Amino acid sequence: MNGFILYRGPSLIDGAPIVVIATGLEDGGSNSKTGPMVQIYIIRADQNPLLAAQTGDDVSICGSCIHRGRIVTDPKTGLRKNVERSCYVTLMHGPRVIWDGFQRGIYPEVSLAKARKLLARKRVRIGAYGDPGAAPVSMWRVALAQVDELSGYTHLWRTFPELADFCMASCDSEADRIMAKALGFRTYRVRPKGEPKMDGEGHCPAGAEMGKAVQCAYCLLCGGNRSKAKADITIEAHGTGAKHFAREAA
Repeated sequence: MNGFILYRGPSLIDGAPIVVIATGLEDGGSNSKTGPMVQIYIIRADQNPLLAAQTGDDVSICGSCIHRGRIVTDPKTGLRKNVERSCYVTLMHGPRVIWDGFQRGIYPEVSLAKARKLLARKRVRIGAYGDPGAAPVSMWRVALAQVDELSGYTHLWRTFPELADFCMASCDSEADRIMAKALGFRTYRVRPKGEPKMDGEGHCPAGAEMGKAVQCAYCLLCGGNRSKAKADITIEAHGTGAKHFAREAA
């Protein structure tokens, strides 16, 4: 088994149906940035992720993340479409592949006890796509209880401060970082290119500005308060939508 369904039920954000799928149990996935880690995706259970992003229904798994882009109505077709999306995740890659596999029924649904055993002693990336806050925190606590190391990020740190135990607060401004730290989080801040880091922040070793020196699987600084690291992490906006983030942050 190279993947399984960890959770299937209502989103804690808006109650819409979502599914949480862990992949890469055997091969560690193929993500060149993260290296060999189990990748956990959070997607709508009823919609292709590309469609959900175009209609705004990805709010069920991404919440209020500013990197989702804006939904506008195309005056020519009358259809809704996404503009100015700055998320670094390329939906045609991982999320679409996971969705296709889910539709084909290749991922078995397992109990939490079984999930804990399957993830034991592995390096796990929570939220390869989607926000961990969309699924129950109690589920994460059980499933991740015996993992070796992990990385995780949440834009829902205001709503679910208990995620600080194993997630970094995803921050998009200096003010965000200050508020997140007051709630007990370590932070991972995306900043426009050329903007200096703040006191107490270290550059992401996997980022381009650091020459992509270390893959996430061998860095493991982003495990929230579970990590032994104390510094917060920052990275320049990256990916195909980085130019849109620079506009949002201005």
